[in-house]
Amino acid sequence: MSTNIDSIKRKLLIKYPTFGSVIAKLEIQASKDIATAGTDGKVLLYNPEFLDGLSEKQQVFIFAHEVCHVAFEHILRIDEKDKKCWNTATDAVINALLQQDGLEMPEKTIEVNGELKTVKYGIDIPEAINYDAEEMYNKLLEEKKQQEQQSKQVNQGQQDSQGSQGQENSQIGQEQQNSQGSQGQQNSQNNQGQQKQGSQQGQDSQSQQEETDVGHDTHRLWDKAIEERKKEQQSQTKKKEKKERTEGEEKVKKEKREAEERSKFAEQGERETFKQNKIERRKQLQELSRELANKSSHEAGDGIQREGKRLFDIGIATPLIDWRKLLRQAIRYDEEYTRKNARMRNGYFRYRVEQLPIPEAEILLDTSGSVSEVLLKNFLRECKNILDNSKVKVGCFNTEFHGFTELKKTEDIDNMSFPIGGGTDFNATVGAFSRRVPNKIIFTDGEAPMPGETVRNVIWVVFGDEKINPKGGKVINITGEQLRRLYQSFIQDKDDRSR
Repeated sequence: MSTNIDSIKRKLLIKYPTFGSVIAKLEIQASKDIATAGTDGKVLLYNPEFLDGLSEKQQVFIFAHEVCHVAFEHILRIDEKDKKCWNTATDAVINALLQQDGLEMPEKTIEVNGELKTVKYGIDIPEAINYDAEEMYNKLLEEKKQQEQQSKQVNQGQQDSQGSQGQENSQIGQEQQNSQGSQGQQNSQNNQGQQKQGSQQGQDSQSQQEETDVGHDTHRLWDKAIEERKKEQQSQTKKKEKKERTEGEEKVKKEKREAEERSKFAEQGERETFKQNKIERRKQLQELSRELANKSSHEAGDGIQREGKRLFDIGIATPLIDWRKLLRQAIRYDEEYTRKNARMRNGYFRYRVEQLPIPEAEILLDTSGSVSEVLLKNFLRECKNILDNSKVKVGCFNTEFHGFTELKKTEDIDNMSFPIGGGTDFNATVGAFSRRVPNKIIFTDGEAPMPGETVRNVIWVVFGDEKINPKGGKVINITGEQLRRLYQSFIQDKDDRSR
């Protein structure tokens, strides 16, 4: 697919508001001189042909990966570290965190034992999710040292095993050397020169090996960036000394605060920063929900009722989930008329009464204080879509379950009233499901501890980015990006009704 840089940046800003200033300042350039993507800390370079071959989620992953290198100052923190271990550690940690956030890591096809196999394109170490970059580096470096020590012991053992054979060869060699005289001495000198030259070549080869790129992106730009950064730091030091002499102490303090702000991500670490970003995204979503709900609170007409007051129209919407495939047929059957096998008798059609399978569902709606009225509205829209495919009973809960109401038509949903507010207790809720009902559905924002007991065959529909792991059942996430589209639709509905 083609690359839309503006679209990728928008998605990054929505996904990672914490890195907003980094994303805004980072210059992005296309370059065919680079195979995949990379950054020197100031410019993000990408190969357009490489990016065009990726999905949209994979493109966002690549850009987020480079943004993380800049935000966490991975280039500048390399100091005197082992380059390959540091490159591997930084890639492993941020790749694990990005995948945990739902971004899709690129893949490539390789040949293994004559067979083609699809693998992750880059460093993929799942356990890295438990480490910051420095911690992961120390772990990898220790493993490298252990491997080198083991290799050294193996080589030493091989040398010892040669033992007396080596000593005998040495004696023979001494006799040959004595017989060759000055010619042997000359050859020895030549050999020493060759060994010295070979040693130098080996060191050069080792240096090149240490600088070999790891993962899907190149780190070749880092060396130049480090040199430029050192020069820049020296220049900034001189400028700072001059400023301190010519300007007041207050301005120096201000610059110090700005410098601390730029390096805060590196100081607090990758895991904590991603955790704070998740909290910030949730706050933004909640603020947007409250804002839209407040704007709609003055509207009249059929809609959600709180304490007898209707707040806004529920309306209808395209299903977010294919309920026809998801809902299972009920165990019991209902009698319904059907034209199938109808027969003409005495000039009239006679219809047979047949038992047709009708899916049956029980739905629990989270109406606690963390669920905005906009979210509740979209819960109810999905209930209407379920009602088109199943018999439905709906019940509300917060810290307690408030009973089921049977719905027979969509107007029944429009006329419902809801106990809104309070906390959330799933333990007091899941026990409300009937034992034999095959389709059990919970609509929630997921912001509460999961129930302690195992409840099977429950479909958890979670609106937002909260990741839940209940015992039993299936989880379907309506992502934050999808919610924003719902909110935009909500605003458009209001505009259309006001015209």
